[in-house]
Amino acid sequence: MSEFQGVFPAMVTPLNENLEIDEKGLRAEVDYLIGNHVHGLVALGSSGEFPYITADEKKRVIDIVVEQANGRVPVVVCTSSTGTDEVILLSRYAQEKGADAVMINLPLYYPLTEDDVFNHYQAISKAVDLPILLYDFPHLTHLNMSLELISRLSYLDNVIGIKETGPVEKAEEIIRIQKKEPFNVFTGISFVFLQHLQNGGAGVICLIPCVAPKEVVSIYESYKSGDPEKASQSQGKILPLVSMVAVPVQPLMVKEAMRQLGLPIQPYVKNPLPQITEPQKEIVRKSLIDMALIKG
Repeated sequence: MSEFQGVFPAMVTPLNENLEIDEKGLRAEVDYLIGNHVHGLVALGSSGEFPYITADEKKRVIDIVVEQANGRVPVVVCTSSTGTDEVILLSRYAQEKGADAVMINLPLYYPLTEDDVFNHYQAISKAVDLPILLYDFPHLTHLNMSLELISRLSYLDNVIGIKETGPVEKAEEIIRIQKKEPFNVFTGISFVFLQHLQNGGAGVICLIPCVAPKEVVSIYESYKSGDPEKASQSQGKILPLVSMVAVPVQPLMVKEAMRQLGLPIQPYVKNPLPQITEPQKEIVRKSLIDMALIKG
């Protein structure tokens, strides 16, 4: 599973003014990211607004992304839902359409025990013949996977890694205790990417590469080629984007950044998420200027 390493942007889902899937924008996003040498794509994750998109819309996104990628890079589809059956249905659809893997977190409504969570993933693993990335994002899902649970889940047949969106220390502990090979640990935070690689991490899955793909790819490629100084410089270059994503709803900021960079993407997000404000657009503009991605 060596192809599941490197920079995998957590794609946004472009929408038109009617809040419907914008096919032109989505195809442009795929080409833009692959053209900037990312190592894979992740569709319908948190950045892709998966809790707010209908089942039919999710299928449409899968169709478009897999078709447009056309085998150039691996496509991972986030098939997360609160219910096991729905995850299985969407995961099977992703498999049928040619996705290379699925990524799954478990947003909680009712409280669950660790055995309940294990049974959820075990049922999916048995029902779907695709590699599975676990996805730990306790800030949004309200499920904080313990190290013991992650270790148990790692031994399910087709679980090949995890996206850990939490403290860098937790990702480091996952790497340290993990015995299964291969088990690819991705961070969900670009701003600690170099440290994650130094700790033995496999890559990054987050939305910053949607805005600055060259810089984030440079962190990975420079480190892997034995140039930690250049990797560190590239890590520093993305720091001006911290203020841009320091908001509760990040996808609208990233969509606006991509629009300001010239992509045919508008900053609309699904209801009931709040739409972007003029002050937020200005924050995006200043961040892009500070990174020298656009002129002031």
